[in-house]
Amino acid sequence: MIAFKPMLRLLVTALLGVSPAFAQLGTVFDQVFEEILVNRLQLSPGQHGDHFREAAFVANSQLTPSLNTAITNNVSSFPNSNTSIGVTFSFESGAPEKIRRAIGPVFGESATTLGKKRLNLGMNTSRLTMDRFRGLDTRDLTFTFTHVDVTNDGTLGENPSESDTIDVALGMDVDATILAFYASYGLTDRLDISVSAPYIDISLDGTAVARVDSFTLAAVGMANHHFGDDPTRPILESQVPYSESAAGLGDVSVRAKYNAFNADRFQLGFFFDYRFDNGDESDFLGTGSNEFRVAQVLSGGDDNYQYLINLAFEKRPGDLDSDEIELLLGFNYEVGNGFAWAVELMGDYDLNDLEAINLLNDSVEIVDRSGDALNPRQVRLSNIPDRSDDHTLNASLGLRWAPTDKLILLGNLLIPLNDAGLRSNVVATAGFGYNF
Repeated sequence: MIAFKPMLRLLVTALLGVSPAFAQLGTVFDQVFEEILVNRLQLSPGQHGDHFREAAFVANSQLTPSLNTAITNNVSSFPNSNTSIGVTFSFESGAPEKIRRAIGPVFGESATTLGKKRLNLGMNTSRLTMDRFRGLDTRDLTFTFTHVDVTNDGTLGENPSESDTIDVALGMDVDATILAFYASYGLTDRLDISVSAPYIDISLDGTAVARVDSFTLAAVGMANHHFGDDPTRPILESQVPYSESAAGLGDVSVRAKYNAFNADRFQLGFFFDYRFDNGDESDFLGTGSNEFRVAQVLSGGDDNYQYLINLAFEKRPGDLDSDEIELLLGFNYEVGNGFAWAVELMGDYDLNDLEAINLLNDSVEIVDRSGDALNPRQVRLSNIPDRSDDHTLNASLGLRWAPTDKLILLGNLLIPLNDAGLRSNVVATAGFGYNF
């Protein structure tokens, strides 16, 4: 279910036009890694407290941007519900003929337009929990940081301190509620213009748990890296709680949809989306870049069912954010009394594998030394499953109800069908539209 309190807070702040003052969410992971790898290790004896500063730099230059981008893209790219209403118009006779029905997609677009001088206003809200990254629970995301190469010989383990590593389990929870307002207007019988403005409430919470895998404690009887005062009786675990949230306007988009061909049980249309970068990127409210999408729409059916195919190209110029090909297949059926159900299959295909999210999936060899014995081992820098891509596939199951010829209500569940990327186990959406 969609959480009531976040939705109510979001609605109030959106209507009043104010946002609470929060710390920037984009700095949270930097602060966590800095606290663990630099500040708390200052208690280690002598100069050893500085030996994970290089790991902290790598985390802040590679890991933090990847985590931030994964969250931001998940929120900003969430699809708006369809702007169609329970009233459509047929032009087969040359003049617009009014048709009242609940049938229509939830996220996809049909080629049907509103009709000249028709206005459609609506709002919908969606709840994202972002539970899993590539199938792994986000609370279990763990990263391993290695020691600096103090001997400068290109390998780790020559010095016993180089065999020490630090594991950081993020314990991450990310939740977002999106309240999207939209308006659609028929400039002509075949051309609609739409504006969509999302208002977003997002929170980032967790407790990062750091554990030192101390080779030095076993080898020389003293932990050169730890979180306490006594290296002979070291504290090898430390916890860093974090909790920040933000609310504000996301990236506003403008859409033009044109009905190019209209025949019995078949329509052809095109639409063009342009998304402005007005959302605050530092708080995960926007991508920080202008984006556009062009799409071809095929749809058709009769009074009881409708099919649709959307094929789109989306230009996403942000860092670690690949351009995409998007495909949506949908089928809708009216069951009577103003009710219709909708099933949609939605796939996103990244065009540039080099822009895939980099979360330190490499491994590092450490050669432990015990007397004259050499014991090499491979240390993975992350427990996130390896993937060559983050193409996503989702199923959408929705219900639309038109109690009148002006009002339509909708409810929907979006369910992931693969493990790619950062995903919610399920996304619930509810909304309404009103036609003038």
